[in-house]
Amino acid sequence: KDTDLNVETLAKLMNMSRSTLYRKIKEISSKSPNELINTSRLKKAAFLLKTTDKKIFEVAEEIGYRSQTSFGRNFQKHFKMSPSEFLNSNDPN
Repeated sequence: KDTDLNVETLAKLMNMSRSTLYRKIKEISSKSPNELINTSRLKKAAFLLKTTDKKIFEVAEEIGYRSQTSFGRNFQKHFKMSPSEFLNSNDPN
């Protein structure tokens, strides 16, 4: 679990420059590396919300958000509902 994962770290882990990483990801995805990292975090958050008893702020912190407001905004944008609405839904995502 790396809450500080960013493009720079990912590029180092992949043994490539930042610009090469951007280019490679652009070839296979319509998203930027930052967007992919964020999407991955939000999917993990959804999983944690549905499979644990952790509070929303605890999940937000665990996946790397320092601001619950920012987490809520991004979660809403990605899942088309707030974290609490998601938690109370029957959506298995």
